[in-house]
Amino acid sequence: MLEAGSVVIIGGGQAAARCAQALRAAGFAGGVTIVGDEPHLPYERPALSKAMLLDPAAAIPFVLPETHFAANAIDVRTDCVATEIDRATQTVRLADGERISYDRLVIATGSRTRTVAIDGVDPASVLTLRTLDESRALKAQLASRPALAVIGGGFIGLEVAASAASLGCAVTVIEAAERLLPRLGCAQASAIVLAHHRALGIDVRLATVARSGADSALQLSDGSSVRADVILAGVGVTPDTALAEAAGLEVEDGILVDAFGATSDPCIFAAGDVTRHYSPVLGRHVRLESWQNANAQADAVGKTIAGLPTESAELPWLWSDQGDLNLQMAGAPAAIDRTVMRGDPAGSDGVTIFQLQGSRLVGGVTLNRGRDMPLIRRLLAQPALELDVAALADPAVPLRRLLPAREAA
Repeated sequence: MLEAGSVVIIGGGQAAARCAQALRAAGFAGGVTIVGDEPHLPYERPALSKAMLLDPAAAIPFVLPETHFAANAIDVRTDCVATEIDRATQTVRLADGERISYDRLVIATGSRTRTVAIDGVDPASVLTLRTLDESRALKAQLASRPALAVIGGGFIGLEVAASAASLGCAVTVIEAAERLLPRLGCAQASAIVLAHHRALGIDVRLATVARSGADSALQLSDGSSVRADVILAGVGVTPDTALAEAAGLEVEDGILVDAFGATSDPCIFAAGDVTRHYSPVLGRHVRLESWQNANAQADAVGKTIAGLPTESAELPWLWSDQGDLNLQMAGAPAAIDRTVMRGDPAGSDGVTIFQLQGSRLVGGVTLNRGRDMPLIRRLLAQPALELDVAALADPAVPLRRLLPAREAA
């Protein structure tokens, strides 16, 4: 238990703020310092591709009110870049040369957006969306209703595409894979998402890449061209592990941590998108990019440092709003034998898709049928449960009936 001393948190996002909050809530009375490289207090990112683009009056989605930090003696340093972790002296060096000492260090540096290279297109003109300032820059570009080309058919790309279409922009989505959202592991769900975006008037090009560009147009690998006054790269992110790697911490597609968030150095923890953490629920290490995981890991790390050892053991869950389509996904299946659909894709009541290994549920996807998600998560919490596959597909059978009797109450 760290009763006094100091905790330094590198990263000015959601995980950083929640970790600081958890430290104080667990009774830690020592110094707490957040070092963030953005000029803003910690904020949440989901709204950047939706409300922050669409609503002129949208407030910045701060994780905590500014008054919370002062009231809880949390020192938040904005516009402050950490350049080195010195494990021998237990200090963090800042870009201005200052060194901050720590007894425990938390790395919550999140992820960095991948970029794309298109022949003939200035890389600086290709927008990305990860930060509040990038969201504001994109919003300014969309104000004139330009033709927008979105490179990548993942969650961020599709959320922006739907937002831009609702603003009156002509939108093209260019995806190298043969279907949208391949990380869903579910061809049926991808097909429903594709139909939704095409119904919004979005031109979706699959199995295609942008080869070159000139005069507000992109030439594609299938020989066609599309207008592109504005280009957004939505091709995913990579964990921001540079500081951890330079410090000699164990890194493998993210900083490797245990269920408590501890790294290979007993004085250093990590939380959020930057980690590849051991999940007691899944029985393996996973890297998750989600609002839920950032909160859960940060809370566990804060409590653990304060002397209340806590595992981050929540079942993976995330959501995405794309226009009037709400998509939710639970589980992180390593393999799927088959899928079972409940609902009619052409109907108005939404669809639930169950992902199975044999007759055991390993994942679930809902599309405008979020009412099923709480029960899906409860079913996934019973990994050994053998399910009646016919009942899963039958909307007349309440999902609650598939739970063990002791869990159905």
